[in-house]
Amino acid sequence: MVGPDTSNGPRLSGLAGRDRIGGKAAPTEEGLTAWIRDPQAIDAHNAMPTLGVSETQARLMARYLLTH
Repeated sequence: MVGPDTSNGPRLSGLAGRDRIGGKAAPTEEGLTAWIRDPQAIDAHNAMPTLGVSETQARLMARYLLTH
């Protein structure tokens, strides 16, 4: 095994099949894009950091994550 045996959150696989992302965002491209861009706007008490990515970058990440 390589790396630490820890988890900082749920697995990223299967996002499209979840009821909610981060407990509040819809599992859609729009919902995941919003979560990636500004997670505290979705839930002020979550541990997800703001990544500082553009709308385009977040949308591309969301599309990828929702299809893999």
